[in-house]
Amino acid sequence: MIKSLGRRIMPSIKQFSTSSLKGDLYRYQKDLPKLPVPTLDETAAKYLLSVQPLLTEEQFKATSEKVNDFVSAGGIGPILQERLENFAANPKVDNWLAESWDDYAYMGYRDPVVPYVSYFFSHKDVNNLIGKDQLLKATLISYYATQFLVDVQNETLEPEIIKGNPYCMNAFRFMFNNARVPHEVNDITNSYDGTKHRYFVAIINNHYYKIYHHNKNDDTPLTKAQLYKQFEFILNDVTKRGKAAPIGALTSLNRDEWLSSYTQLLKSPSSAASIEAIEASSFIVCLDSNSPITIKEKSANCWHGNGQNRYFDKPLEFLVGANGNSGFIGEHSRMDATPTVQLNNYILDKINKESPKDLIAEIEGLNVNVRELPVTSIPSVLPFDINPYVRSEIESAVVKFNKTIESHDEEVFQYQGYGKNLIKQFKVSPDAYVQMLMQLSYYKTTGKIRPTYESAATRKFLKGRTETGRSVSNESKKFVETWTDFNSTNEEKIATFQAACKQHVKYLGEAANGKGVDRHFLGLKNMLQPGEEVPAIFSDPVFSYSATWYLSTSQIPSEYFQSWGFSQVIDDGYGLAYMINSDWLHVHISCKKNNGLRSDVLKYYLTETANEMRDILKTSLPPKAKL
Repeated sequence: MIKSLGRRIMPSIKQFSTSSLKGDLYRYQKDLPKLPVPTLDETAAKYLLSVQPLLTEEQFKATSEKVNDFVSAGGIGPILQERLENFAANPKVDNWLAESWDDYAYMGYRDPVVPYVSYFFSHKDVNNLIGKDQLLKATLISYYATQFLVDVQNETLEPEIIKGNPYCMNAFRFMFNNARVPHEVNDITNSYDGTKHRYFVAIINNHYYKIYHHNKNDDTPLTKAQLYKQFEFILNDVTKRGKAAPIGALTSLNRDEWLSSYTQLLKSPSSAASIEAIEASSFIVCLDSNSPITIKEKSANCWHGNGQNRYFDKPLEFLVGANGNSGFIGEHSRMDATPTVQLNNYILDKINKESPKDLIAEIEGLNVNVRELPVTSIPSVLPFDINPYVRSEIESAVVKFNKTIESHDEEVFQYQGYGKNLIKQFKVSPDAYVQMLMQLSYYKTTGKIRPTYESAATRKFLKGRTETGRSVSNESKKFVETWTDFNSTNEEKIATFQAACKQHVKYLGEAANGKGVDRHFLGLKNMLQPGEEVPAIFSDPVFSYSATWYLSTSQIPSEYFQSWGFSQVIDDGYGLAYMINSDWLHVHISCKKNNGLRSDVLKYYLTETANEMRDILKTSLPPKAKL
């Protein structure tokens, strides 16, 4: 639900949605099951198993007593469970978790969205003229993003079906033509009718240009050559303007600080109109003046850059460096990474198939002035009226952003030794394999076993997003202890590895089926009424500790990305974004400096452990497979 901003000058905008189905994109929505409410007993049992490897026998006994009191017939657990089940059964409630999850996990979060909430993809380079030319690359990204946009708007995009299960496509409604907006307590989303806002925004030298992607006469998408002419125009135009004040740096502020500047900007009609144009735009393309070379440099540029030539509140923001290197940053609040992975994979697949010769010929064949293009208007700079207060806030935002980024430690583990092709020969899930690789590497780094989060998609349910996969288990504890014991045999190591992977697959599968621990407990806590005493299970230090993610991990599938990543979720933890490609592995490592953690050390142990696991597990393969 869209909330108003109070005394805003800009009018309230309601979320756009189609009144009838036009294609197949949402055809399964009405048939998707609701997110189930697990039984109290199964969640309690699963919770105890998940905390056992983290506790001493005495601690585990005390926690078990609190859990048993909670679920007993005389406890408050059954009362909260009944309330939650009744709430979930309400015909007006599509998803009992979705009603509160966005605000709880994202919109109520007050720290800066970058680096703490948003995620990035760094695209593999295209080794031809297109891949090395900034304007050609930006042209094709915007062209194919528009093609994807048309498929979403016409609902002709094929719905996802994974292992025979149709997945919820609701997130695609929040893909284009919207933005996160700072607001008191919880932020809001301003969404717009994409059929009435046929343009995207290009940012260059901190100037915001409005570029139309559809023909004003017949509402067809512009050609590649027509888009290129507009990019060419703004590149020439901006040289006359110099560098603008970095308005986008304000979006890197703490949300309450950004709200203060946002409110000030809205007092100016011209600034309010420009902000609305940015929020209503289909997407953003940032043309950067730098040329990142190494994977680490490219990753950092995609994730945050210098915090200035950006607008971090947009869910879709593409980046193109002066050397043609490209990437993407996504604001996470209303949409998880899987839809944007699909979008980026589509764009990159098309770009890789482009003929540079044919593209150049098409552009050269369009011998027209930009003013002759069939667009509503030529690209124009969005004006901002910056008063002294906002100017001061911009300067402060730049300083704060630099300090925040300086406090982070970032490394990229790229392992070319093997990928899923070899891992599958060990008869284990590649995901479980890499989870155990990270568990063992973390244990070597810190000497500890700590709570670990893995994102499990619940999109097989209506409006499903994610559930927590708890990666630490009694089996994973036995695995890391065995593999770091010099007296253990290869047979013992392989056996504990297989058991740990089996348990991991079991828990993650249950989480994807809506039968995890964390979301259910959140739902039960939300059923507490004002004045009711907080149950002992929720005030138990073990409860909060077990959900303190020292390792926050997530995987995406793409052969077109060379890196992707996000932030750690606690100052004493790591953020580990991983990909398991056919013949190579990737983990982007992030952590805070000055907390005893070092990304380069964890990177070292990931490499050491990847070698060790490969060599030991290969001993279990038949002779032919070893070759």
